[in-house]
Amino acid sequence: MDVTIDEIYEIIDAVVPRTDDPSLPAGTFRAWFLGLTLGALICTANTIFTFRTNNFTITAFVTVLMAYPCGLMMAKVLPAGALNPGPFNYKEHALIYVMTSCMSATPYALYNIVGQKYQLYQNDLSLISGIGFAVVTQCFGYGFAGLTRRYLVRPAAMLWPSNLATIAMLNSLHEKDDKLAQRYPMSRYKFFWLATSAMFFYQLLPGYVTPLLAAMSVLCWFTSNNKDNKTILLLGSSAPNAGLGLLSFSLDWSIINFYAPITTPLWAMVNQVMGLWLFLWIVVPILWFTEAFYKDQSIGVSSPYGFMLNTPKTFNKNGVRVPNTQFVIRSPDDPNSLILNQTFYDENKPILITPYFALEYANSFVVFVAALVHVGLWYGRDIWYRFKATMSDLDRDDIHAQLMEAYPEVPDWWFMVLLTVTTVGAIVVCQWGGFDLPWWGTILAILLALVSIIPIGTIQAISGQQIGLNVMSEFLIGLLLPGRISAVMAFKTFSYMAMSQGLLLVADMKLGHYLKVPPRAMFLAQLVSTMLGAIISTCTAAAIYESFGIPNSGWSSSSYNTFLSAGAIWGAIAPARFFGPESPYFKTLFGFVIGAILPVIPWYLHKVQPNSFWHLVNIPLIFVFPGNIGARRSDLITPLMLAIIVNYYVKKYRNTWWKKYAYVMSAAFDAGAGVMLLI
Repeated sequence: MDVTIDEIYEIIDAVVPRTDDPSLPAGTFRAWFLGLTLGALICTANTIFTFRTNNFTITAFVTVLMAYPCGLMMAKVLPAGALNPGPFNYKEHALIYVMTSCMSATPYALYNIVGQKYQLYQNDLSLISGIGFAVVTQCFGYGFAGLTRRYLVRPAAMLWPSNLATIAMLNSLHEKDDKLAQRYPMSRYKFFWLATSAMFFYQLLPGYVTPLLAAMSVLCWFTSNNKDNKTILLLGSSAPNAGLGLLSFSLDWSIINFYAPITTPLWAMVNQVMGLWLFLWIVVPILWFTEAFYKDQSIGVSSPYGFMLNTPKTFNKNGVRVPNTQFVIRSPDDPNSLILNQTFYDENKPILITPYFALEYANSFVVFVAALVHVGLWYGRDIWYRFKATMSDLDRDDIHAQLMEAYPEVPDWWFMVLLTVTTVGAIVVCQWGGFDLPWWGTILAILLALVSIIPIGTIQAISGQQIGLNVMSEFLIGLLLPGRISAVMAFKTFSYMAMSQGLLLVADMKLGHYLKVPPRAMFLAQLVSTMLGAIISTCTAAAIYESFGIPNSGWSSSSYNTFLSAGAIWGAIAPARFFGPESPYFKTLFGFVIGAILPVIPWYLHKVQPNSFWHLVNIPLIFVFPGNIGARRSDLITPLMLAIIVNYYVKKYRNTWWKKYAYVMSAAFDAGAGVMLLI
């Protein structure tokens, strides 16, 4: 295991109470009103943020603080009875968080809808079809979430560390006696608003007054920053489309917090950042200088920098930028189908991508296989045992499982019915809604997610970091439906969201398990808020494009551009052409072999040396590329420094302060930066 079971229980007991009061109401009017209202606000804000060059989201943890005074006020002013069953309690508060959590996660379907309708100009794709597509893809994974509860929710080893900050905050707000007040008298609530205000004004500096603070390149400070000095620019520049940001750092919270450095376990942060340093600062330059693929140094030679490396764009055989829209034409046999423009492709092949982008794909192949192997080695015996004894209560000795027996469980058939309904809805919207995915593609997406959700969910449960299924899904459907970009993007969205959204819902189920929220109230809250969030987010994204067109500058839609480039590579060109034996990128497929071998090494060394650090080495986390290519690469030093300061030094030497304020500070910084960026 990555940490021992005793360590896990120690972490849980620090924040999760071993008591419960079944008489406390959860699904009250207050909870529903505040949950859906705050959820709508955070959903709209995060949808707007998807167009930023560097990803930034306001976490649902912020709503824990915002809902508290509102809940207290409603408990005072509403008439007693159905609208006001008594004092505002932590179970209502937890349900509010769950609703806003479901709505804060913007639908992956947005990238599909925006790509087809606004970037590929498929104008006949209606908003109604887009909303239907978003709703079914968001709810698709919910059936999987319910059916994997016994593997990913009930076991104590499935920690889900992202929930601990929320639980700590809820406890601090609802506890009558603050045991830490004697040493640190300031309440967490007051600290939150002070830290939020401070970050709001500070974010003015990197956001508007001194943008230099967002990306400071140490190498470029001491050298001439001109086109002739290509090596320094390639290594040190952190600008989008340019270099790798070697030794570059950022003082912009909206960039730093992409990795959630305060709430992510330190061992996971070290694995992830060290992996990025290895691949971006050592491997990618070697690939570029040696031209390991094909004319790598010719790519983007006419750009202002004289090269292009940190970009998801595609190029022709001469290294000249090729717009993704030119790869696609409407099928003469079916006007609703977008297919490869074979003539244009033949004139420009081989289509090139940067070594950075190629390595990101190679690492994706490593990560997918490594995740399966890692979980099989470390957790396979327990998963198999649970599979064989699915009707047995394997967690009957766990205090939290015992306390949850006071509440009626959600039957498995509820989730099966939901999975069936969303599957039928998916088939209908894809077949006749303009997304070009045949019925069997939807069934195949279910099977791919079914194979992946437990191993990938296990890694997320222990580390707090999720590994994406998007590249593997593109690879599979691109082989089966070559040349059909819309179908490939739709399949990618379905299979990825079945797993990703399913795991988001599993994480919220674990929160309910910790705080003893009735499972049926949780089921309804998750389902309604997920559907409403999908509708709001789709309408917001459409309104932005209809009103403002394609953004630019700091809002360059890098996530949407990456999604569309992937659609062109895997959908229009197709894997057989782009990664086949005659392709420059055929060698990236060795990632599958590497992923099968590397996880065995730390597992074996841990067996030989059980008291060493090898149980903390996580190959999937080391190889994963969490940031979007094309974003500013000044995000690889400051997050790790902050994680070490807060989660090692402060935790070790000022543990009382860390327990009371660390997670609150993270949420406050998110809120302050988010509000400033929206203004």
